[in-house]
Amino acid sequence: MTVVLDSRHATAGGHGSRRRDPRARLRILTSTEFLEPVGGIELCLDEDTRALVADGHAVEILYARDGSMRRGFEAEGVRMTGPFSFLFRPNHALRDLARFVRAARAARRSHADVLWLNRPEYLVWGQVVARIARLPLVVHLHHAPNYNNLGLLSRRVARFVAVSDYMKQEWVDRGIPEDRVAVVPNAVPPDKYPFADLSDEAEAKIALGVDPGTRVALYLGRLVESKGVATLLDAWRGLGLAPSKAVLVLAGSDADGPIAQLLSAMPEGSVRVLPVQSDVLPLLTAADVVVSPSIAPEGFGRVLVEAMSTGRPAIGTRQGGMVDVLTGEMAPMLVIPGDAEGLATRLSQLLDWHESDPLLGLRCRAFVETHFSYERHVDDLENVLMAASAARKAPVNR
Repeated sequence: MTVVLDSRHATAGGHGSRRRDPRARLRILTSTEFLEPVGGIELCLDEDTRALVADGHAVEILYARDGSMRRGFEAEGVRMTGPFSFLFRPNHALRDLARFVRAARAARRSHADVLWLNRPEYLVWGQVVARIARLPLVVHLHHAPNYNNLGLLSRRVARFVAVSDYMKQEWVDRGIPEDRVAVVPNAVPPDKYPFADLSDEAEAKIALGVDPGTRVALYLGRLVESKGVATLLDAWRGLGLAPSKAVLVLAGSDADGPIAQLLSAMPEGSVRVLPVQSDVLPLLTAADVVVSPSIAPEGFGRVLVEAMSTGRPAIGTRQGGMVDVLTGEMAPMLVIPGDAEGLATRLSQLLDWHESDPLLGLRCRAFVETHFSYERHVDDLENVLMAASAARKAPVNR
């Protein structure tokens, strides 16, 4: 069951209209491997950092590699310091630990109230820096554990933040204390992923080079087997739809060998492959349905929320964090991982939803506003960070 850390619920709309009591403002130190939107973790960091700054908190980012996100952070008044190495290799332990001292010194100079670690694979780095800089450590659990026994590594972590109930249980099963884990589901800023009506969709399809009457199924992500792309291609081929009726759009990294072979065998014109998109909103707006057919369990399933926020039904797989996203009315959107026939059936049911269930898009948007309010997400994240800072400052009874 999700832990709700704050009873305040947001109304529809963006985050940032409310400011906290100035006495509650924090100096937050966080880190990122890339100042580049290479994946969901970087997108979450970007959005959450902006929201924290809008609430009056000061944020400093330690980074390993510079990138295009720098300009946006600078405009928000976010300080960036680097580069630093976060990697810990047991066979180079002394060398790597020595490198961490430089980051620890930067952390001490920041006068931060809390260290917020967004990549749990760098937990050793976080532990060393937090200990030397005397900072409470909050670890955001976006993906499955990288370590088998986390009992020792979790001892000095003040709080863990899991993006789903599934992810919480994965980490608890590996040894972290359950009472130190708060579930704060991911969410997306509603103004960044606005609802798109039929006229918006038609314009986006024309910009994509697709006739407005053609149905579009969209996949966003890496073009690899573990993401279920082979299953999706099998399902699409099984539907046997003419390109004038429907097209499958894949937007992601270069296809690996097996996927590239499957793509070459697809009927001409049935699939369009695009590179990674820095802005996915035009594609979401052009889509009739969004598919996330992963075979490997996902920690959350952010693309499902992005799609539904724009008013597009989203298909996921019945495993991992996606089960925590597609609940209630949206639960039938889940299919069995690797089941091409089942996926084809669900796609055929949803491609023409504008005619068969014209209010579905509005219900998708309302579902996100109710279950994945971005303002509530930021409130809950702030409360975790403030609780960790307060515990550090609390007097010790002797």
